[in-house]
Amino acid sequence: MNEALIKEDKFRNLLLVEGHDDLHVCIHLLKSHHIKVLEKDKVGKKKTVAKGEIEIVSKEGIENLLGDLAGQLDGSDLSCLGILVDADDNLADRWQSLRNILVGSGYRSIPITPDPNGTIIKENDKPAVGIWIMPDNQLPGMLEHFCSFLVPTNDTLWTMAENSLRQVIQQDCRFIEQHTIKAHLHTWLAWQEEPGKPIGQAITKRFLDPKAPHAQQFIKWIRLLFEIEA
Repeated sequence: MNEALIKEDKFRNLLLVEGHDDLHVCIHLLKSHHIKVLEKDKVGKKKTVAKGEIEIVSKEGIENLLGDLAGQLDGSDLSCLGILVDADDNLADRWQSLRNILVGSGYRSIPITPDPNGTIIKENDKPAVGIWIMPDNQLPGMLEHFCSFLVPTNDTLWTMAENSLRQVIQQDCRFIEQHTIKAHLHTWLAWQEEPGKPIGQAITKRFLDPKAPHAQQFIKWIRLLFEIEA
């Protein structure tokens, strides 16, 4: 088989995410922008991926994602690999850990710092790689910070939830400081028309705005990475 045919067979578009919340947010957000997705849990049944479809896989933790990354890059049918991780407390450290793995896999054109619009790396004879570090490739934080950017502007319940949370923190706080945004977001979701919807479903229900600027930038990165027309 000649090289042209081999390259043409590499059509698999794979998006790796840390956990199930990330997976479902991506599914609902991409579907709201009419992007075809194939969700697949780590232990799920093997499914056939159609050309142009994005397969989304939860790795059930950052350690698993980083540990499996080099192997994923060696996939014989892989055309394009997206990587979605949280910055957590230190974006620079998270970026460096990803960069080290890519360098070890033979990538050379990796920027020193992540692109604020979402990093995309394309090199000859290698799968294209895209990296999005939650929330926005610039700030420390996580998925819930990104989702907070999708709360409608001037939403009064968001402010009320923040005020209620301050009282809880002062009187009987049972969560660590880093999870304050989780408590804030889920308190706000508990007050919607259909209380307590998971984050992904909150996007479909339009409690969270899939057309907010941060969502639009994420979708733009997805389209550029996987070469999907608007």
